[in-house]
Amino acid sequence: MKKLRKVNQKKRKKLKKEAEETLQHQMAMLLDHPKECCVCQAEFKRTQHTVKTWQVTTREDRVHLTCPACWQAIAEAMENLNAV
Repeated sequence: MKKLRKVNQKKRKKLKKEAEETLQHQMAMLLDHPKECCVCQAEFKRTQHTVKTWQVTTREDRVHLTCPACWQAIAEAMENLNAV
């Protein structure tokens, strides 16, 4: 039984370390986010309102910042595609 516990413990430690590394990488990407909307190039000013309303999406190694107006247009387009 002791060997089985050691194997599980090593596996859990490895998974935990990988998860922490992934989280650190994603946090670094978010801190280095773009300063404008990826669709309409509207400037992102870091205020409490903009932080709450703008959308941030991450895909692999890219961070996309989208203003509320463009996000609404994207949502409507996706809704239309799903309806068809």
